[in-house]
Amino acid sequence: MQFSDVDRLSPGDPQQIAADLYARFLEVFGREADGVWFAPGRANINGEHIDFHSGRCLPMALSHGTYAAAAARDDGILRLRTLDPALDDGVHTIRLCDVAPEGAPNRVTDGGSCTLEAAPSWTRYVAGTAWALAALGREHPELAPAEGFGADLLIVSTLPIGGGLSSSAALECATALAVIALGTPLGAQHGGATLDAALTDELRAKVASACMRAEVEIVGAGTGGLDQTVSLRGLAGDVLSLDCRDFSVDWLPAQRLLEDFVFLAVDTRQAHWLGDGQFDDRRADSEAAADVLGVEQLRYALSAQACAADVPRVLALFDGRTAGLPQVAGRPRAAVRRRLRHALTEMVRSEELAEILADKASDAHVAAEDVAGMIGQIMYDGHASMRDLAEVSFPAANTIVEAAVRHGAPGGRLIGGGFGGSVLLLSRRDDVAALEAAVARACAEAGHRRPRFLEVAPSAGARTVALPSVAVR
Repeated sequence: MQFSDVDRLSPGDPQQIAADLYARFLEVFGREADGVWFAPGRANINGEHIDFHSGRCLPMALSHGTYAAAAARDDGILRLRTLDPALDDGVHTIRLCDVAPEGAPNRVTDGGSCTLEAAPSWTRYVAGTAWALAALGREHPELAPAEGFGADLLIVSTLPIGGGLSSSAALECATALAVIALGTPLGAQHGGATLDAALTDELRAKVASACMRAEVEIVGAGTGGLDQTVSLRGLAGDVLSLDCRDFSVDWLPAQRLLEDFVFLAVDTRQAHWLGDGQFDDRRADSEAAADVLGVEQLRYALSAQACAADVPRVLALFDGRTAGLPQVAGRPRAAVRRRLRHALTEMVRSEELAEILADKASDAHVAAEDVAGMIGQIMYDGHASMRDLAEVSFPAANTIVEAAVRHGAPGGRLIGGGFGGSVLLLSRRDDVAALEAAVARACAEAGHRRPRFLEVAPSAGARTVALPSVAVR
């Protein structure tokens, strides 16, 4: 296999993508779009399956993401279409007044052509976001969509759908910006790209919470808010250190490390879906462990400054309280303990990684090679934990990580919720082509699908896309 015989997925040129989307919008809806908005996917260096337990996560926004062209309506209707070839089956129509959580008294389930139940699952992310912004607007009127607000939206993504790079959160966040721009007082006051600056980090945190609520209550996936936070609050060149206890963020510069090294996301082409119950099942195991320990979330079982010494102490406490029990809260004790151990060790790894990025990655006296080695080891240990303790990995991901490390990568790990998706690798910049070829060859020899490679550069969060030749209203 030659070095050129690998598949790479480009983020594309944002202005060209937006211009093409604008033209397609006119074809699909018979009128011009009012604008185009973009939200990035994310890759998480460490911190999987712990955001909902108030752990620290170390994600970065990608240059790949989701674009939404939109035009406002005043009839409370959403008309939605995606251009993703695997999902596109035309325009779907949803009445926003019928969008509500499962079991809510105003939830319509008659199967009519305008109900959420009649539309494909991806539309729940869009409709749910509009619903959640309306709820948020009751406390923050500047973000409240106008009475009767609706929209036509046309979606396209440069992310692999179901690839574990948070295409769902990118869809939510791109939708959120479109709704805010077209239907709220804040959008009316700040036209075009000036909205990006008006959406302060404080406001973006509130919008992220609304997107999180949409995914939990309308989609039915147990997200912890990591993906939405980085999609809205990412900064170019920085890794986010996200403390999920209060969703405070520190931005840690990664430029020095990335002079000689590069992060690569590898799409295994084995799609995952977090709404199928497996993710929620793992979360339920870890929540059972929290109940045993008497804490609401597992981060509070660790000391204020979480460290490796906390792990055996907490495990011993769990063992003492569950000795002789085959089950804990109706779940197998052994599985609950594995999820607990994953969460504890993953939280400690996050604290260690944040310290490395804050103190060593920018220190000229510490060699970038040494920093990469420390980060790579944390990534590799995290993958082993996802494989053996969280039990969410799968053969293609394991093959990719082992092949990459065998061929000189400092580290690699499964990212996202698992059960499919993508792997994140850390590579020397000069070794990228050889590493890609080695990974692709290992996948072919193991009988896995041909992977795709995405270069990951920490990028800015959700924003308006400028159209040089089109007046965006």
